[in-house]
Amino acid sequence: MSGVTERGMWRGRGLAWRAGIVLVVVLLLVGGLVAAALVTDVDDDLRAAVDSPSEAVADPSPGLVAADDSAPAPDPAALGRILGPLADSPAVGDLTASVVDDATGEVMWERRPRDPKVPASTTKLLTAAAALTRLPGDARVDTVLARGVEPDTLVVVPGGDPTMSRGAEPGALFPGAATLAQAAGVVRAAGMTPARIVVDPGPYTGPRLGPGWSPAEIPAGNIAPVEAWMLDAGRLDPADEYSPRSTDPALAAGRALAGELGVDPERVEVSTGSVETTEELGRVSSAELIERVRSMLVYSDNVLAEAICREVALDRDPERPADFATGTAAVLDTLTERGLDMSGVRLDDCSGMSAGNRISAAVLTDVLRTASAPDATREMRDLLDTLPVAGGSGTLIDRFSGPSAAGAGWVRAKTGTLAGASALAGSVTSADGRTMSFALLASGTDPAVARPVLDRIAAELRACGCR
Repeated sequence: MSGVTERGMWRGRGLAWRAGIVLVVVLLLVGGLVAAALVTDVDDDLRAAVDSPSEAVADPSPGLVAADDSAPAPDPAALGRILGPLADSPAVGDLTASVVDDATGEVMWERRPRDPKVPASTTKLLTAAAALTRLPGDARVDTVLARGVEPDTLVVVPGGDPTMSRGAEPGALFPGAATLAQAAGVVRAAGMTPARIVVDPGPYTGPRLGPGWSPAEIPAGNIAPVEAWMLDAGRLDPADEYSPRSTDPALAAGRALAGELGVDPERVEVSTGSVETTEELGRVSSAELIERVRSMLVYSDNVLAEAICREVALDRDPERPADFATGTAAVLDTLTERGLDMSGVRLDDCSGMSAGNRISAAVLTDVLRTASAPDATREMRDLLDTLPVAGGSGTLIDRFSGPSAAGAGWVRAKTGTLAGASALAGSVTSADGRTMSFALLASGTDPAVARPVLDRIAAELRACGCR
């Protein structure tokens, strides 16, 4: 789908600037209950949430706050009286919502929570939860370097890692990633001087663009054609988060490796079928899964999301090549097997770029509670730590100012933006210390207008004792 995307609305701040922000990582621990503390005090004027200039946000102060599951829970009726007028604002158009108590699962406030809506990039919460359910947090993806049938042919056999860095060191977007220099070093260490490079298609099959994806999103920097090997998720400029992406990322990666090894780039090809090899020279590995999930959520990287869901699919059935259909099915099947109700969910992709996706607010809060409920596993608790921090990282770097400024450093949530759709889903701790999962899905209005009101709703959850 072309048009407004989440990343398109987040332009204008350089990566170095973002890295310099003080990040606030707030884990809420109480006997097994882990959640991320969130959100804000707000003034009472709804119009200010949309029309007033943003106020400066104080630097967030790092802190560790223990959540208390014996803390008083908000009264749902009182909460409804506060959130109702915000939810009725024309700025959020048709809003569906769910707010649940993490300790008990009790509904605190909701608005048509089971209505399927366009989730945009909050889709990535399902992808992350499925990956952390199915795979160990330290799982890595290998890229194999091998000798072909012709002794001077180097064959690259990808496993599905789009994060390899073209530099000598991993970039800031994908910490711990493999590097092209490492791959070249494997070849040299094996004593091979290739004259030709062939890139095997690896375990991916099917269309390279998802249903409804527009090729215009490639130069816009939102997507690259999904292939099993690429550098810097296909970015032409690895230092620029918003860089246009390659239209042939596997070929571009092969030619970059050719440059490292002194091979004529015209003697690089991407095979359409499996390539026979005679000897494995070695392999290089991606960062651990938890770090790749963090990059996927913090920077809302669509390419990485599609790779991670295929990783889940391949773990479920290593003999079946992965495509959009098998990736989305693997996510839904994994979450269903975990006991989550996926009825009404439709996934055309795993990143949220497709306008055909449908997820309800209730499903999103159910998924979030797998990470924040008292019985959450260590692996699932990591999901909260991978979410963007308001005023501190990723797609929340420049949100929660003005009327919602108190949320800076407290909100941990996944954003979602497509043309006419805006979403926010995460976890919040009330001022009294009660943790809640929330999901807000707005449609039919300009996301730039909807987002301040969504932030305001989350802010009220933080500020409200509501008893």
